[in-house]
Amino acid sequence: MFDKTFAISHRYAVFSAVAVTVSASLATAQVPVRVESVQRQTVQQRHAVTGSLRPVARGNVAAIESGQLLELKPREGELIRKGDIVARVDSRRLQAQHGEAVAEKAIAIADLASAKARLTQAKADLTRAQKLIHQNAIGQQELDAFQAAYDIAKATIDSTTSKIDRIEQSIRLIQVRLDDTVIRAPYDASVVQRQIEPGDWVQAGDALLTIVSTGPIEAWLEVPERFVQAVDQFGASVSVRARATQQESNVLSTRRVADVNPRVRTLSFVVTLDNPDGLLSAGMSVDGWIATTNEVQTETVHKNAVNRSGNQPFVYRVSKAAAESQAERVPIDILFELPDRVAIRSAQLHEGDCVIVEGNERLLPGQNVAIINTPAGNDELARAQRN
Repeated sequence: MFDKTFAISHRYAVFSAVAVTVSASLATAQVPVRVESVQRQTVQQRHAVTGSLRPVARGNVAAIESGQLLELKPREGELIRKGDIVARVDSRRLQAQHGEAVAEKAIAIADLASAKARLTQAKADLTRAQKLIHQNAIGQQELDAFQAAYDIAKATIDSTTSKIDRIEQSIRLIQVRLDDTVIRAPYDASVVQRQIEPGDWVQAGDALLTIVSTGPIEAWLEVPERFVQAVDQFGASVSVRARATQQESNVLSTRRVADVNPRVRTLSFVVTLDNPDGLLSAGMSVDGWIATTNEVQTETVHKNAVNRSGNQPFVYRVSKAAAESQAERVPIDILFELPDRVAIRSAQLHEGDCVIVEGNERLLPGQNVAIINTPAGNDELARAQRN
């Protein structure tokens, strides 16, 4: 009985010693963390909105002249430049009409030369007749005949000149139609769909290709109608990020569509974005941030630094206790959120304080930490906020 009691007591003592050892080990263990500095920045309160990308232009490249489609160059996914030849329609009939009109013009020009020669002769005859009538060498009837010949020759010239003008207009029209058998890209674009294939007969107006513009692209953001004044006042300060790339795009221009969706009470705010690498495509989802207040100066921390316990948000600040770095829990008030940072107010936090942004998920107040990076400088933090 004594031996059994002694053995149980001994095991309990060993277990207690192990527990004390583990607790002491946990107390002295250093949790690896990454930190960033608290920054005092000029920021604006922003409201997060969502939307999607649309091309600046989308449409069909259509046939202008009827005929057999001889050539259709681009395929789906290919890029075309403004002015590139994308298709050709059979132009043989128009070429024949053009040749016929050119020949008619040549005949009319010859007729005009002949008419001018007759006019010269008629004018000379009329001049002589006018002299002879004063000499009573000819009668009035003969003079009238010379005058009529002159008038007819002059009218023939006018008629032939008008005929040449009509033929030239016809030639210009046929040339336009000939040019239209060569179909060119109306703007820089990407081919979305081929609607027809070479060899088919096309009528004027038939769609050949569906294309969407490349280059700048539009983000259509759905903004609650209560922010209409903010959009008008601070719309130029909008920022937009495509979810696919997670990169903020350069804003080229903005405009508000004066039409509210009656079902969800939102208005469309269109932001034209630069798209130099062509990664942004129509239909992609985007997140936007609309400024709703004037700029203010306040402290900001990276959004990953913020922890929440109940209704009180807090951050872990790295403080020195003897030779060890420890996690100190500091309560904060959140003013508003930015894309990557949070504007805060705290009497205990100051610009330059190091707060933990990685490794803070299971930290306890007073726990020892090991910093595995140096605090980010102002330039790096500013870059992080922009991204």
